[in-house]
Amino acid sequence: MSQILGFTITRGLSPQNSSSAFKAEDRALSYFQHLERSSLEIGGTTLHLWGRNSISNCVHLMPDGSTLALIGSPHHSIPWREVQEKLLNAERDEDFLLPWEGRVILLRVDAQGDSWTLWNDWLGSMPVYHMESSNRRIASTLEPVTVASADLTPDDFFLPGLASLLLNGHFISDWTLYKDVKSILPDSVTTWDDRGYRASRFWSVQPSHDRWDSLWDDLVDEMHLLSQKAIADILKQHPRWAMPLSAGLDSRLIAGVAADLGVEVRSYAWGSPDNTDVIYSREIAKALGFPWKHINLPKDFLMKYTRRWFDMFGTAMHFQGMYLMSFLDEIQAEPPAPTITGFIGDVLSGDAINDSVRFQRTKRYQVNHEWYSDWDPSLLRSTMKRPMNDALEENAANLRKEIDSYPGANHQKLMYLELWSRQRTFINFLSTLKDYWRGVATPFLDRTYARFCFSLPMAVLDDRRLLGDVFRRHYGKLAVIPAPMAPNHIV
Repeated sequence: MSQILGFTITRGLSPQNSSSAFKAEDRALSYFQHLERSSLEIGGTTLHLWGRNSISNCVHLMPDGSTLALIGSPHHSIPWREVQEKLLNAERDEDFLLPWEGRVILLRVDAQGDSWTLWNDWLGSMPVYHMESSNRRIASTLEPVTVASADLTPDDFFLPGLASLLLNGHFISDWTLYKDVKSILPDSVTTWDDRGYRASRFWSVQPSHDRWDSLWDDLVDEMHLLSQKAIADILKQHPRWAMPLSAGLDSRLIAGVAADLGVEVRSYAWGSPDNTDVIYSREIAKALGFPWKHINLPKDFLMKYTRRWFDMFGTAMHFQGMYLMSFLDEIQAEPPAPTITGFIGDVLSGDAINDSVRFQRTKRYQVNHEWYSDWDPSLLRSTMKRPMNDALEENAANLRKEIDSYPGANHQKLMYLELWSRQRTFINFLSTLKDYWRGVATPFLDRTYARFCFSLPMAVLDDRRLLGDVFRRHYGKLAVIPAPMAPNHIV
């Protein structure tokens, strides 16, 4: 299947800044010699695209001369004529809703290259970093490209952003490490033209009270039906899948549906052989009859992959995921197949929602407990050479502003916070890396399933109780295998 994995679009950059940007792009993509690359000149705009399997199939010329590019890993194939008709019938850009589920960006550039319009999925799961000043503008899915285009230095650091990165491991809202670089907000339509930059939110996944009075058995059956459909619709699109299989509930749910469908799955686990994740992953695969392989990661993977991580992600997030690069390289010789991942399934079904509610009652500066962050506000104040009090207070104000801007009950607001901060701006690396190596599918990134989860009362979500009963009722042989990260969820 044709696929565009990422893009860079520029207009009005000086030759020096343009050269710096595209050198950063070349560094990031030099690790992926199997990818196709394309460059389009549209009026005064330059658009670089990269992907696999004839990426020109993901580009479409509209009757008005504008160019469309579909970026990401949409769950379904929709004919360009259908997309074109919806766009032409929309009176405003805000009237066009993405017809795809999954990780998706739709980019439109007018015939003269003067105006760019970008629609993204409801999670904003493929971050886009942009910057503009006077007559220059740039946007890219590679943060180092946007940063390199302006020769930024530590003097351009945005201290509240630095504080957020150290405290949380990621940024909040549209912040980055630099004052003039921003990320595109999720679930939005964004336009750049001669009037500047502007964005509008869709709120296509709205919270509700629709199921607060529903019977428990009805909720169990509905969660099963919706999750099963979201997963099955994707699994049926390929004859073979590669599945990194942990002991968690989300990958085991995907595995359970795959087994019911009779889909060919090869499962993998990494880490120490006596790690509980590895032990129970093997038990899950055995119970379902899937081939299973333990992958030993080399001891030098941090040294080997840290530079590569920086070339891809720059300062966009915490340096924490190099193990996945190592794992993906280790399975390069395995049979070709896209990966499927449980991305955001844990948050939607209530993982740690009770902890998040308690945490936000007493904490002002941080999104949630972060086991991989060594920083807290007092350490930040005592260690940094620059005064950090104002930056911390701006973090607190921005965090409060974000929470207050979300609709719904308090626990629903905190689900948004987790999804649109940590999941969108950090955990996205899991899907991004898998996509670059093999291709990826993210079945829980589905608006119908998300709306269902956002209609549940907090008591149903605590300890993922509802999902636990889905396992007990429909996947009994998986329910008896412990989930070490969440021992109370099933068994």
